[in-house]
Amino acid sequence: MQHCSADRDFSAYNAAQRARPVRPLARRAAELAAECSRTDGPGTAVELGCGIGVEAHFLAENGFTVHTVDGDASVEPAMAALSAERPIHHRTADLAQLRELPPADLLLSCATLPFVPRPAFDALWSTIREALRPCGILAVDLFGDHDDWADTDGTYLSRDDVEGLLDGLEILELTEEERDGRSFSGPKHWHTFQLIARRH
Repeated sequence: MQHCSADRDFSAYNAAQRARPVRPLARRAAELAAECSRTDGPGTAVELGCGIGVEAHFLAENGFTVHTVDGDASVEPAMAALSAERPIHHRTADLAQLRELPPADLLLSCATLPFVPRPAFDALWSTIREALRPCGILAVDLFGDHDDWADTDGTYLSRDDVEGLLDGLEILELTEEERDGRSFSGPKHWHTFQLIARRH
C-alpha cells in the first residue's frame, strides 16, 4: 500500500529521539565547516527535519547560529525551550513548500529529505543549493531506489541521480549502503546515501 509522505506522523519517532547521541553526519559536517569558518563571527547552520533538536543543540554549542525547520508541530515545545537557551531559530513548515532559506555555512538534513514527495524534491534541492555560501558544507541523507520504502510517496534515487544532484559541488564524502535492519516501525531493507559536499 502506498502512503503519502505528507500523511506520515513523525511525533512518536521524534519523541523517542531524546536519549540518542548526536548523529556522526552532524559531527563530521561541523568539523568540515570549521575548517572553512567565516572570520566575521560564528557560522550559520540550517537544519531541515530537526526533530526535537539533538543536532541543532550540538551545532549551537559549537558556535553556530542555527535555523531549523520541521513539519512536525509536536516538536515546537522542545525547540522553543532550546531557542530560549541557545542561538536557535525554529519554524514549523512543510519542507516540500520551502522556497527560501537563510544563507548557510552548513546545511544539514538527517534522514528527512527522502520523505519529500518526488514532484517537490527538485525545487527544494534548488533552494538548498542556493542557500549554500561559498565554501558552505552540505551534509544530507538520501534513500536509494532499492529501499523497501521506494514504492511510497517520497524521493528514492539511483546512484546516477545522486551524483547528478551534486554536479558543480565538491564531493567530500559519498557513501552508498544496502543492508537489512530495522526502522522505527519494524524490519526493513535499507538503501541509503550519505553525502557531504562543499560549494566551491
